[in-house]
Amino acid sequence: MKTKTEILKPQNLLNNLSLIVLFTLSLFLVSCSTEDTESIDLMNEEQSIVEVLNSFSDDDDFASRNANSKSGKPKFRTLSVALAQTGLAGTVSSNQLTVFAPTDEAFAKYGLNQRNIVSELGVETLTSILLYHVVGGTVFSGDLSNGFVQTLNGTYVEVNLESGVKINNANVILADREARNGVIHAIDDILFPPTMNITELAIDSFGIESSLVKAVLAAQLEGVLANGGPFTVFAPDQNAFDIFLADNGFGNVDQVPVDLLTQVLLYHVVDGTVFSTDLSNGYVSTLNGAAVNVNLDSGVMINDTNVIAANIQATNGVVHVIDKVLFPPTMSLVGVASGYAPEFSILLEAATKAGLADTLMNGGPYTVFAPTNDAFITLLSVLEDYDSLDDFDTPEDIAFLTSVLLYHVVDGRVYSSDLSNGLVTTLNGADVSVSLGSNVMINDAEVIIPNVQATNGVIHAINAVLVP
Repeated sequence: MKTKTEILKPQNLLNNLSLIVLFTLSLFLVSCSTEDTESIDLMNEEQSIVEVLNSFSDDDDFASRNANSKSGKPKFRTLSVALAQTGLAGTVSSNQLTVFAPTDEAFAKYGLNQRNIVSELGVETLTSILLYHVVGGTVFSGDLSNGFVQTLNGTYVEVNLESGVKINNANVILADREARNGVIHAIDDILFPPTMNITELAIDSFGIESSLVKAVLAAQLEGVLANGGPFTVFAPDQNAFDIFLADNGFGNVDQVPVDLLTQVLLYHVVDGTVFSTDLSNGYVSTLNGAAVNVNLDSGVMINDTNVIAANIQATNGVVHVIDKVLFPPTMSLVGVASGYAPEFSILLEAATKAGLADTLMNGGPYTVFAPTNDAFITLLSVLEDYDSLDDFDTPEDIAFLTSVLLYHVVDGRVYSSDLSNGLVTTLNGADVSVSLGSNVMINDAEVIIPNVQATNGVIHAINAVLVP
């Protein structure tokens, strides 16, 4: 019998990850529970999946009639008994499903057979394992592609087509056996689902004394990571934490202020289950509010860290191990702009004069297309009545200045990877035009520095002032 540790041993990082935005599971019409699967016409004269499984024991000529069979005639007596004893036989007979069916020989590898499978595993564990072999909808071998597919267990199996067809570590030895309500693919091993939540997985993988686990406990996030989700966690290893602590003058995790520690940890967590095959270049929002930058140009990088182990499943998500701690933005939009080069002092002075500085400091999140000082100087040189911001001294002047500034602000966080050609509505109420070519243009202004993150938004520096 495989131990829990063996079953959950981290996988090596996949090389040459495909740039896929849509999850692979959409190809398979996967549902998360048996209640979501599509009921089919029970009056169909063909055999159901359960009946087909049972027929293998009686059909002596089956192997000779199937070119896909590699190891003689498979038998599924243990699987059939397991389905009956767990009460899943009716579900598997009456819903449109794809079953990755372990043969009797696959069960025998773990000392399991039709006589002892229930007593050895128990009904609850066996039910979870069986549902991990079932996918909603009918998925033939020609529909498969590399990636992860959600099962009726709620967690995912990995499809690998690089050498034959593998589902996790099991080989498909016979494919596309049709039934009235779906299709069967025979496999030569049992698929074991994850059994630990993210908190348990962190303790099991890194140890209770590891800096990561101590940080989670200090920030009181263990309950969220155990019971919430699904989440995707970019988990720094011990060496990554050692470097982080040393670089920031901390002797250990206990010395890190809890508020800072919480924000750092939340910056490593993404909502939903995101496998390596789901990643593409661009920004992904974290539970911290700010986003991490995914770069697949050379391996897999999250900001400036490398993913060194990918796709470690938990019951409520997936973990990717990284070699550096990700540090989130710590200053507001105003704080970032006040200390940045090129300088934005005129923009900040204008925001203060218009009464918008507090909003940009504490409100949001916002996206600011921020004109540099040179951009403002150019604008003032062509305005007839304004040589400097001091000339904005009447209510009408302030209203005009406010209108101009709000024309540079968009609600929410909009990163360069989110932009597309078209119009974007600003807080002014009017639209700016986005044009994506060799350069990113906002109206007639060029984005010269994109994606400068703040605690309450993102800044794109531009080389001209936008006038509504």
